[in-house]
Amino acid sequence: MAQIKSMTGYGISETENQNWRIKTEIKSLNNKFLELTIRLPKSFKDKDIEIRQLLTAKIGRGSVSVNLIAERKESEMINDSMSINLPLAKSYSEKLMALAQSLNLPTDTIFNTVIGLPEVLKYDESEKFEEDWKIIKENIENAFLQFDEFRITEGAFISQYLLDCLSVISSHLEEIAIHEGPRKEGVKEKLWLSLIENNEEKNIDKNRYEQELIYYLEKYDIAEEKSRLAHHLSFFKDNLEKEANGKKLNFIAQEIGREINTIGSKANYFPIQQSVILMKEELEKIKEQLLNVL
Repeated sequence: MAQIKSMTGYGISETENQNWRIKTEIKSLNNKFLELTIRLPKSFKDKDIEIRQLLTAKIGRGSVSVNLIAERKESEMINDSMSINLPLAKSYSEKLMALAQSLNLPTDTIFNTVIGLPEVLKYDESEKFEEDWKIIKENIENAFLQFDEFRITEGAFISQYLLDCLSVISSHLEEIAIHEGPRKEGVKEKLWLSLIENNEEKNIDKNRYEQELIYYLEKYDIAEEKSRLAHHLSFFKDNLEKEANGKKLNFIAQEIGREINTIGSKANYFPIQQSVILMKEELEKIKEQLLNVL
């Protein structure tokens, strides 16, 4: 049995090896399309495409943010190779010194300013061992597993909610069937009274009356709509339990809405129209939940 998934999800995974402390967090909200935002440390910026390819096929739809934090351990920071761009540092220093002197500003903090300027100090982060990337990739995959489990759990709640709404619509459809007999009797009585108002009863053509009655009963007959509505409800339930596709469920919900609207417009009978209103209310609940179904 297939399970629907919510587009709302959350997953987090933390791990470490001898070089890194790693944390991956994945969050998502509903969206018609996939919007994937990935935040990576500078050391692993070149892995953006690979991570995007890894997650795109698995996530499907939604507005998803992935935040990866990878911190070097202190022992590794000691071994980092630092390079100094001396010509650039001298250039910065000379220009700042000249500026300070022209403005009569103190020059004792220029050194601290220079080493903080772009490209003066560089740490060589290019040496990333394959095992470092392997553990980071595993961390991302573990975060996704938690994220996906969250979506499945949320999807189970949504699925039950949808089934409850379908059950309510079905019960109102059964109530409509109960009202069908009184509605037809009402049509007969209204037509007969209309004829009496305009003619004496003895002058009424009974054959013409029966023809008019058949015309009105056929014109406002809702048997087909009830049958199609019952079929759509069953079809929705089957797809909810088997294929579990949010877009397809939404298309079926639209068809359910068409049949409910037609019943309401053709019935012209207050008790049935009350049931139609209640069915519409449940259908709106279904549509609202489907916005969050993958």
